Amino acid sequence: MANHGFNVPYSDSSVMLGLALVVLWLRLGGRNVRGFLGQASLSVSGYFRPAPDEALERSLRSAFSQLDKELAAVLADRPVPRPRS
Repeated sequence: MANHGFNVPYSDSSVMLGLALVVLWLRLGGRNVRGFLGQASLSVSGYFRPAPDEALERSLRSAFSQLDKELAAVLADRPVPRPRS
């Protein structure tokens, strides 16, 4: 057993047993552990995100620009608050 600040009996072996159970669960589920971990790390870091659908992105951009125009029209006639000096 390692000598560290977390002095709980069998803590090292319970962590390894937990990792072994997760790997076993993934293998029995038909997942490739190396591929799963690689895909998870790339998707978390943002390098593995698929490109967005162009039609969806175009429609979202047009909807937000229309919303921005309508919001600017609503807020155009309101007085701008001036900070007190």
